[in-house]
Amino acid sequence: MRKVTGIPATLGAAAIGVALTAATAGTAHAASAPAVGQLNAKAAISGLYNKTNNSDAMWGETLDGSVTAPLTHDFGFQTDALLGSRQGSNLLGVGEHIFMRDPSTGLVGLTASYLKADVNGPTGFYGVSRIGGEGELYSGPFTVAMQSGYQAGHHVDNGFYGSLTGYWYADDNLRLGLGAENDPTRDTTGLADVEYMPHLADAPGMALFANAGAGDHDYRAARIGVRFYFGADKSLKDRNREDDPVANLPDDALGGIPAPAPETPTPAPV
Repeated sequence: MRKVTGIPATLGAAAIGVALTAATAGTAHAASAPAVGQLNAKAAISGLYNKTNNSDAMWGETLDGSVTAPLTHDFGFQTDALLGSRQGSNLLGVGEHIFMRDPSTGLVGLTASYLKADVNGPTGFYGVSRIGGEGELYSGPFTVAMQSGYQAGHHVDNGFYGSLTGYWYADDNLRLGLGAENDPTRDTTGLADVEYMPHLADAPGMALFANAGAGDHDYRAARIGVRFYFGADKSLKDRNREDDPVANLPDDALGGIPAPAPETPTPAPV
């Protein structure tokens, strides 16, 4: 696999983020409401499944969370973290977002993340770094979310990644999504997503979610779990548009980590 490191990759990735921001900046003009209403957080526990044509089915679990804070009236900041394992490989991820948002119109921002998977054998670990941009457009019950940037790392394919997902709020606490993404490891993948917040009296911030992906190289993935939102009591739609951005990069980057190569059997002594 081709490996690109150093200043050229960093500058190229930054240019992608700046280009995306410039292209959609007009949607996030001076906001009548703040970009982030108040300090808030969320955490999720989930089980996951991955399969490609060159690996056995892999099962795992993750614990991920985000903290989002206002910087100014128009700008916000989010930090993400992920811990977990996948078929015995330990996972560790971190991500950052800085964004400008009008909760009635949309969001533009810059993102960065790093995800590492420890594996047995000579490889030792896989690691993928991403830097780029994100945007969200809001119109009634619809949200369009996009990401674009560059990834590089250790024993992973380097190159540009991107995604485009449309979300529909069937009601303010039920979100359905369809989209597609492309990255150097998986090529093109179709996405489906659902999240439901039953708004229980004893746990108003609890939501159930599931997502799935299928694409080139016989790639199959699924994830199901429970998420807890912390902060003001709001609907799911308002949390997504007034608190944290829809996408969290460490989770998205999970597919950028390839399946561990099968270990070569040790030859039997002659």
